[in-house]
Amino acid sequence: MMRARGGKLFWTALGGATLIATGAAQAQTAPAPTQSETSDQDLKVTGQRLPAAEAPRSSTCEVLSRDPFLRASGMASRAYLPTRPTRNPDYSAPPIVPAGSPLPDLSKSRFGVRDVTDGDVATTLGPSALDDTAADGGAAASLDQNSLASAIGACRGAYARGLGDTGASGGNTGAIAANSGVSETGAPMADPAWRVSAANNRQIEARSFIASRDTSLPMGFALFDQGRYGEALDWFRKAASKLQMREGGDEAALFVGKITLQGLGDKSDPVEGVKWLKKVATAPFNPQNETPMFDPRQPDRNTAVGEAAVILANVYSTGFGAVGKDPAEARKWYDRAGDVGHIPAMKRLGDIYYEGVDTPRDVAKAVGYYKRAAKLDHPGAQVALADILWDGEDGVPQDRKAALGWYQAAARNGNAGALYALARAYDLGEEVKADPELAMGFYKTAALGGNAAAKVAMGTYFYEGKLVPRDLAIARKWFEAGAAGDDPDGMFNLAAMLAKGEGGDKDVGKALALLRRAALQGHKTAPRAIAALQKKAN
Repeated sequence: MMRARGGKLFWTALGGATLIATGAAQAQTAPAPTQSETSDQDLKVTGQRLPAAEAPRSSTCEVLSRDPFLRASGMASRAYLPTRPTRNPDYSAPPIVPAGSPLPDLSKSRFGVRDVTDGDVATTLGPSALDDTAADGGAAASLDQNSLASAIGACRGAYARGLGDTGASGGNTGAIAANSGVSETGAPMADPAWRVSAANNRQIEARSFIASRDTSLPMGFALFDQGRYGEALDWFRKAASKLQMREGGDEAALFVGKITLQGLGDKSDPVEGVKWLKKVATAPFNPQNETPMFDPRQPDRNTAVGEAAVILANVYSTGFGAVGKDPAEARKWYDRAGDVGHIPAMKRLGDIYYEGVDTPRDVAKAVGYYKRAAKLDHPGAQVALADILWDGEDGVPQDRKAALGWYQAAARNGNAGALYALARAYDLGEEVKADPELAMGFYKTAALGGNAAAKVAMGTYFYEGKLVPRDLAIARKWFEAGAAGDDPDGMFNLAAMLAKGEGGDKDVGKALALLRRAALQGHKTAPRAIAALQKKAN
């Protein structure tokens, strides 16, 4: 497979023995680790926090509405939900604000809320309030502005909190407003169906009012961000008891689950946490207009439903506290996460079946999951699929042209592994016309993106002096970077230079240590090099 291959080669002589320092072209490497290895650390990834108020659910629909074609075709209304980074702090860290401090002040913005009760939703024709400039171009432009305002109003109405579930058409509930005047168009106000619709609409408006005035959910997040998890839990429980799933109740229940799972120190209750997470993960989902936005450069952004499913999958993958390991249950929840639009979960299922993690290895099934994620622009899945197609494997026929296409797709999103694969193709003239300069450009971009094998290839260029002036000091730095990334060729090449004192000080002891590391990773030439160095030392 492409992942087990490399790019360039050079050799050096050491005394009577020959050290073959292999660079990118003859790599004897183990398969590169996947992007979504699972461990208990997956349950508490630290770093990013959400802003004080998340994007409104209607935001993507509104953006798409600005495209005249999408607006005219009605495709904008079939929008995606915005995603957000996951809040997963280090629960063992001291709180930013001590527990028992005064409650934080809340901003005027609310979690994912548009206050429909105060006329925030545009329901009348006229120039869009979102545009600072008046429409130019006469009547046609004015009509376009009017349609934009209407489309934005429809977006906000369809995604307003309190509207509950949406129908298969992707619109709102279709209830008739009590003051709509619909009786003038033939539906008498005394008609039972009209009265039911009017009552439903009053309920919707009441739910919207409750949701838009809620302070329990934003207070929960404010306390959570201060590290006051026990206090935040009380507010999240309040929010979960009063808000329906599409009103923010999904987020409230998610954080009750997360805090209960592991956020209360020795008082954490994983079993209770799992119950809350399952409640969220099984919430109703309408793919028509609730499929989340996917950004290939930020693949781990998620929704409450998807995040709950992924956490459950991670819990069952390894076991967590009183919750035992259950690989079949883990796969079920990864599948659920994929079904509600979390693309990395599809990639992870592909990894599980490709590697045979707690299940029989099934390359064909892995390819199926990789293809699903790859078609939705997941770079890691595109590379994994291309790696298999490059040489073919276990019933999956070789298709290098298709593989090259998937590498190119992943490279467009800056995937360093894909850039390295393209570099090799142009370096060795595989499926494309050889182009050394283009290959070096891809190697450099991949190296700067963190690919260890590409760093080794860059070191080879400077060691050989091809396309760039020969510079042993720079070559040694690139090999050091590759070795630091656990690339066996980087370790071997750095050892060769250390053993001879090329590009810096001589250090036979360090060279031997690096060769032993390379040998443990399966580098075929390292054992002979170790023997040669030891013989010379004696």
